[in-house]
Amino acid sequence: TSHHGVPYSLTEEFVAVYRMHPLLPDDFTFRSSKSGEVMQEHSFPELGALQARTRLEELTVANAFYSLGVAHPGAITLHNYPRFLQHFERPDGTILDLAATDVLRNRERGVPRYNDFRCLFHLKPAETFDELTGNASWASEMRQVYDNDLSRVDLMVGLYAERLPRGFGFSDTAFRVFSLMAPRRLKSDRFFTSDYTPDVYTKMGIEWINDTTMADIILRHYPQLKPGLQGVDNAFSPWNTISGGAGT
Repeated sequence: TSHHGVPYSLTEEFVAVYRMHPLLPDDFTFRSSKSGEVMQEHSFPELGALQARTRLEELTVANAFYSLGVAHPGAITLHNYPRFLQHFERPDGTILDLAATDVLRNRERGVPRYNDFRCLFHLKPAETFDELTGNASWASEMRQVYDNDLSRVDLMVGLYAERLPRGFGFSDTAFRVFSLMAPRRLKSDRFFTSDYTPDVYTKMGIEWINDTTMADIILRHYPQLKPGLQGVDNAFSPWNTISGGAGT
């Protein structure tokens, strides 16, 4: 696993750019996979931890899968961090502000601030708050929070505020780290490389891996979801909505 003279590891930089909690919505709408009609609406805390099994028993897994399949994730931007994670109550009653914790973890672990981080990746640092974000309101807020000192902007804040390249769902800065680490994870795993053979997986196992998609796996267990996945190239893309209810 030692490539390019460096032993494989998950770096703090990778962990830092993987903080994508804004993808999680605060509220969920669950629909029937047969009719598309709304069955239940819940906030995230009503779905997590101790409530998860109860909700699945009420909804069925097929309806839950369909509902998540037609839903869309949140935008990875400023002012879109889930409210429930800013006041997250653990099963033991402990209250945690995960947004503040994410920022603090980067600071404690020595992850550079936004502009220094970009410089270390040979990227041009932002010269002004307006250049960083392109959103005048956010630029003004960051000036106030960081006392008009651009060098103090935390990495996570900068990533969420950054102008996005056309077609991107997250910042170009984060993309640079992903483009380094994602292939490194694959080529450092023997089960994707030297041991990706019929001797290890068996001939049938290799065929299953090569010929099976995520949609195939879902439909194997829940064939009633076929209308939602028909014609969808990737099960992680938005599914077809069933007549009678629109996706959320």
